[in-house]
Amino acid sequence: MDYTLTIEFGRLSVDELKYTLQILFHASSECYVDIELLADEVIRRLNDYRYSIREKYNKNFNQLIVSTFETLKNISRFMTEPSQRIQIIYDIYRKYMYGIESPVTSPVVSPKNEGVEQVMPPKFMKKAKRHKKESIEDSDVVRLPELMKKAKR
Repeated sequence: MDYTLTIEFGRLSVDELKYTLQILFHASSECYVDIELLADEVIRRLNDYRYSIREKYNKNFNQLIVSTFETLKNISRFMTEPSQRIQIIYDIYRKYMYGIESPVTSPVVSPKNEGVEQVMPPKFMKKAKRHKKESIEDSDVVRLPELMKKAKR
């Protein structure tokens, strides 16, 4: 006989799920599997509720979603690989709460304008460099700073 305790999360209310999540989080690391099963139930309910999670009467359910998400992030440090449920909850919650979906495909490329003349930005004019004509004789001469030249005159 198998005497393993299995929790039927589908029968629990939102408040009972919040309480159960806290108990499982503060219990042994053996309960991490149960937290993931609870996350599965939250994902299932999230897909059932859809856009109604925005309503005020679903405030407790929103708190459950956020606390489940945070708990999964906290226990992911102790697992061999992070749970995929973290990303699933994040994507679904953003989709139904804010109407934002994660980009699955690359962004749409804007169409090319045919027949429209390309306008180039103006080029900045560079200052022309002055070239001093130096003779061979001047190259042997030591150049004096401007101040000294004025004093010599």
